[in-house]
Amino acid sequence: MAKIQEIYRQKLETGALQPDPDQQRAVQALEKLAQQLAGSSGFLAKILGTSTSKGFYFYGGVGRGKSMIMDMFFASSPVEKKRRVHFHAFMLEVHDFLHMSLTAREKGAAESIDGDLIACADKIAGETRLLCFDEFQVKDVADAMILGRLFTALFARGVVFVMTSNIVPDDLYAGGLQRDRFLPFIALLKEKLNVFHFSGGRDYRMNTLREGQLYFWPHDEDASREMDKILKVMADGRPVEPVDISVKERMIHIPAAVRDVAAFDFEELCGQPKSALDYLEMVKRFNVFIVRNVPKLSDNRRDATTRFITLIDTLYDHHAKLVISAAAPPDRLYRGDDNAAVFQRTASRLTEMQSKEYRAR
Repeated sequence: MAKIQEIYRQKLETGALQPDPDQQRAVQALEKLAQQLAGSSGFLAKILGTSTSKGFYFYGGVGRGKSMIMDMFFASSPVEKKRRVHFHAFMLEVHDFLHMSLTAREKGAAESIDGDLIACADKIAGETRLLCFDEFQVKDVADAMILGRLFTALFARGVVFVMTSNIVPDDLYAGGLQRDRFLPFIALLKEKLNVFHFSGGRDYRMNTLREGQLYFWPHDEDASREMDKILKVMADGRPVEPVDISVKERMIHIPAAVRDVAAFDFEELCGQPKSALDYLEMVKRFNVFIVRNVPKLSDNRRDATTRFITLIDTLYDHHAKLVISAAAPPDRLYRGDDNAAVFQRTASRLTEMQSKEYRAR
């Protein structure tokens, strides 16, 4: 199995990557971690079930290469029990486990939520020694309240973490409900992980979102070509594929997704039955939304109009980026009476979401 330094060097030699000091330092650090993990796989470590290896919390703006470097490390890691997963998908699994445990506890099989979290940690640690998270972020109060206990147990059981995030640890869950109760978890992360900032490099992906046109009208072939270009830049060489998000006992279908980007046609996103909860789950997973072919809206399509209003409110409230093609500019997109007042807010938000100030968030 090739080492991460070898993989990175090959990509530099072929021109697939350009030299980047932050990436090179991260590769060197992860090479040392790989050596530690390989050396701690002996008989004593297996008996004790613990590890002194310190993982990493990589943070910085999108397009810096954090996920790419983590993926190289994951592919080259000598650990047998390893997993790479989007953090939001991981937390959905944790909540499903807790939900099933709660059902059992009602029958007298468990004593407390604390016991459920310990059982969850035992299960994860039994299956995974190295856990790599992509897009680590905390937006949900339910996640915030359980992370400290869960991760304390996972660290105690020797699970090693490497995770990427756009957010500096001290800003996690900023403005969230009962955030004071979340602060010990931030301290735990900073104690148990090496915090590594990807600060430099040219960020073509974010430059596209900050400087280029994002609202296209009318939604003609020219608009379609421009949006294809944006999606290609945002994909950064990765394949765009359909994704299904599991939420409790149902699935939300994402027709096209790559990294933190989700792309839809209006009919897929608002023309079919979807709830505010669906949009909330999507915005937890994706930061950039590409929405094509928004028609002129009226009272003849009341449900679709209401869903579109809800969608824009959700994206705006979570500071998500929006690339959109529509039949008219925001202030002429809706003609009707039922939603006339509320759509004024929607049009205003659509306009603000194209501003430099909003894009820079």
